[in-house]
Amino acid sequence: MINLKTFLPQLLVFATVCWLGPDSESTSTSIPSGIPGRVVLAEEEEYFYKVSWSIFTLGTIHIKAFPDCHAEAYVDSHEGLPFVDLHSIHFCVMDSLFYSRGCRSMEKRGDQWWGLDYRYDLPGKRIWIDETFQKDPLSPPASRNLKDSLKLQTTNFIDGLSIGFFPRRFVKTQQTVVVPTVLYGKLGNTTFYFNQNVVEQDIDALERPVRVVEVQGTTDVEGIFGMTGDFVGWFSDDSLGVPIKGKLKVLLGDVTIELTGWHRKGWNPPTM
Repeated sequence: MINLKTFLPQLLVFATVCWLGPDSESTSTSIPSGIPGRVVLAEEEEYFYKVSWSIFTLGTIHIKAFPDCHAEAYVDSHEGLPFVDLHSIHFCVMDSLFYSRGCRSMEKRGDQWWGLDYRYDLPGKRIWIDETFQKDPLSPPASRNLKDSLKLQTTNFIDGLSIGFFPRRFVKTQQTVVVPTVLYGKLGNTTFYFNQNVVEQDIDALERPVRVVEVQGTTDVEGIFGMTGDFVGWFSDDSLGVPIKGKLKVLLGDVTIELTGWHRKGWNPPTM
């Protein structure tokens, strides 16, 4: 029998991880071709998503991105959901190809915020990972300790937030892309299968279906309760490739992530 007190918080974390970035084993070093990241992020943008599983609305993801290729994400559990009180913040800096050039994250634990701060030594192909604790997200860390280090095979990798932007460069292409990924202090791979498969998806925010490009993918994350790491995402069928909806496979069904709101100058989801 599944214990909802532990299952639902872990499920929200898993959904956020697979939407913002997975955890696996890394081998790829190639650079795939796609549109430049600065074309995708030519304007400041802001998106809101809801995360649901079965009859439960688990929480929300709020993403903000800027033309200088840095981004922020705020993850919060639903206030009316029993047993769950999850609040986390993620930051990243990307280059023009949406590869990671800096990242950190923090999560509320009791009366303090626990975090991981990644210090990149790209010439030396190494990442130093500091564990931090602080009173609130705006205060400086009260403590900082070296937790681990990672040896990189390539400097072209993504982190737990830049993964939400990286596939947007390729939704109009037909190719398989394997990209090294760093998350929660571990190094791994994410695989995307881009096939230019244009379909339609319904979202509650719009009356008409959204015209989207379907992208299949997989991670090697060691899931809980039958979480396989397989996922499918639907991106807007336009030059921006905005994530519209995603489904993550679990033993008892799918975790769904769905766009609920957006702010970008001159943009609305393309409808059928």
